[in-house]
Amino acid sequence: MKSKIYGLILSAGFSSRMDEFKPLASYKNKTFIEHIINKLSTVCDDILIVTGYNNKILEESVRVVYKSDDVLKKIDFVFNPKFQNGMFSSIKTGVKSLLHKMSKSDYVMLHLVDQPHISESVYTVLAERTHDERLDVIIPSYNMKAGHPIVLSRDVIEYVASVPDSDSLRDILKKWREDTTYVVIEDKSIIQDINTPDEVKEYLD
Repeated sequence: MKSKIYGLILSAGFSSRMDEFKPLASYKNKTFIEHIINKLSTVCDDILIVTGYNNKILEESVRVVYKSDDVLKKIDFVFNPKFQNGMFSSIKTGVKSLLHKMSKSDYVMLHLVDQPHISESVYTVLAERTHDERLDVIIPSYNMKAGHPIVLSRDVIEYVASVPDSDSLRDILKKWREDTTYVVIEDKSIIQDINTPDEVKEYLD
């Protein structure tokens, strides 16, 4: 049976450097979250959006945009009540919500909300690796630098869900170093985050 891929979008932060709510910031005539959903939907069976700050506004916006689109059937939301504690709390909230529906062969594609500009081909390449062979951690790499989105097996997801909140994804990935596959991607966007209005303009050029 073909492995499923669950998209997990981390969209709970305050967007303090952006001067506006980042998930709904505009980039090339669409919001950040739209760009990400559109591309994840081509390779993911379901998409879970972890919300926090402005959660109701974000949910309503997504439902309005996709109200007449089959993509909406793939989308679900989970609120992180500890979103003020940082990104790892959102990762844990998301993976705990996904675990009950994942089989042993399934994966999670973990996506930051500040990367709406990654090329669609990147998602295809990463998804193909999950179907070609059994891997635990798949990370795209540009010029020897690790990027995003990253793909994690169910075994890794179980481990993430079990560790204390004081842990971090960086520390967890170090523990899985020997089981990590790096995929060379000739696309600089995988190592670029958009956190400020100036960076939006920069990546539009």
